[in-house]
Amino acid sequence: MTAVILGMTRAFGETLAVRMVIGGIEAMPTSLLSPASTITTTLTTSMAVYAEGSAQDDVLWALGLLLMGMSLIFILIIHLIGRKGAKARG
Repeated sequence: MTAVILGMTRAFGETLAVRMVIGGIEAMPTSLLSPASTITTTLTTSMAVYAEGSAQDDVLWALGLLLMGMSLIFILIIHLIGRKGAKARG
Protein backbone atom coordinates (compact mmCIF):
# COMPACT_ATOMS: atom_id res chain seq x y z
CA MET A 1 0.00 0.00 0.00
CA THR A 2 2.85 2.36 0.84
CA ALA A 3 4.46 1.69 -2.54
CA VAL A 4 1.25 2.61 -4.37
CA ILE A 5 0.92 5.86 -2.44
CA LEU A 6 4.58 6.75 -2.97
CA GLY A 7 4.16 6.03 -6.69
CA MET A 8 1.14 8.33 -6.91
CA THR A 9 2.99 11.08 -5.04
CA ARG A 10 5.97 10.78 -7.34
CA ALA A 11 3.71 10.91 -10.39
CA PHE A 12 2.52 14.36 -9.30
CA GLY A 13 6.08 15.63 -9.53
CA GLU A 14 7.15 13.73 -12.64
CA THR A 15 5.80 16.35 -15.01
CA LEU A 16 7.59 15.42 -18.19
CA ALA A 17 6.85 11.70 -18.17
CA VAL A 18 3.20 12.15 -17.27
CA ARG A 19 2.77 14.96 -19.80
CA MET A 20 4.20 12.80 -22.57
CA VAL A 21 1.80 9.98 -21.73
CA ILE A 22 -1.43 11.99 -21.44
CA GLY A 23 -0.79 14.60 -24.12
CA GLY A 24 -0.41 17.87 -22.20
CA ILE A 25 -3.42 19.62 -23.76
CA GLU A 26 -5.03 22.26 -21.55
CA ALA A 27 -8.64 21.27 -22.17
CA MET A 28 -11.31 19.43 -20.22
CA PRO A 29 -11.04 15.73 -21.09
CA THR A 30 -14.18 14.13 -22.49
CA SER A 31 -13.18 10.53 -21.68
CA LEU A 32 -10.49 8.57 -19.87
CA LEU A 33 -8.52 8.17 -23.11
CA SER A 34 -8.69 11.77 -24.38
CA PRO A 35 -5.65 14.06 -23.96
CA ALA A 36 -5.50 16.16 -20.79
CA SER A 37 -3.06 18.09 -18.61
CA THR A 38 -1.75 17.54 -15.09
CA ILE A 39 -1.79 20.20 -12.40
CA THR A 40 2.00 20.36 -12.44
CA THR A 41 2.09 20.80 -16.22
CA THR A 42 -0.47 23.59 -16.06
CA LEU A 43 1.54 25.36 -13.38
CA THR A 44 4.87 25.13 -15.17
CA THR A 45 3.58 26.17 -18.59
CA SER A 46 1.26 28.99 -17.48
CA MET A 47 2.92 30.67 -14.50
CA ALA A 48 4.93 33.15 -16.59
CA VAL A 49 2.09 33.88 -19.02
CA TYR A 50 -0.54 35.56 -16.83
CA ALA A 51 -0.18 38.97 -15.19
CA GLU A 52 0.33 39.13 -11.46
CA GLY A 53 -2.95 39.75 -9.65
CA SER A 54 -5.15 38.51 -12.49
CA ALA A 55 -7.84 35.87 -11.98
CA GLN A 56 -5.79 33.34 -13.97
CA ASP A 57 -2.77 33.99 -11.74
CA ASP A 58 -4.93 33.43 -8.65
CA VAL A 59 -6.17 30.12 -10.10
CA LEU A 60 -2.59 28.99 -10.70
CA TRP A 61 -1.67 29.77 -7.09
CA ALA A 62 -4.76 27.86 -5.93
CA LEU A 63 -3.68 24.89 -8.06
CA GLY A 64 -0.25 25.03 -6.44
CA LEU A 65 -1.86 25.00 -3.00
CA LEU A 66 -4.05 22.06 -4.04
CA LEU A 67 -1.00 20.14 -5.28
CA MET A 68 0.85 20.83 -2.03
CA GLY A 69 -2.19 19.73 0.00
CA MET A 70 -2.51 16.49 -1.96
CA SER A 71 1.17 15.75 -1.39
CA LEU A 72 0.78 16.46 2.33
CA ILE A 73 -2.19 14.09 2.57
CA PHE A 74 -0.25 11.31 0.85
CA ILE A 75 2.74 11.85 3.15
CA LEU A 76 0.49 11.69 6.23
CA ILE A 77 -1.08 8.45 4.96
CA ILE A 78 2.39 6.96 4.45
CA HIS A 79 3.34 7.88 8.04
CA LEU A 80 0.13 6.32 9.39
CA ILE A 81 0.76 3.10 7.47
CA GLY A 82 4.35 3.07 8.73
CA ARG A 83 3.23 3.42 12.34
CA LYS A 84 0.67 0.62 12.01
CA GLY A 85 3.33 -1.62 10.47
CA ALA A 86 5.76 -0.82 13.30
CA LYS A 87 3.12 -1.63 15.94
CA ALA A 88 2.27 -4.91 14.24
CA ARG A 89 5.93 -5.97 14.24
CA GLY A 90 6.78 -4.73 17.74
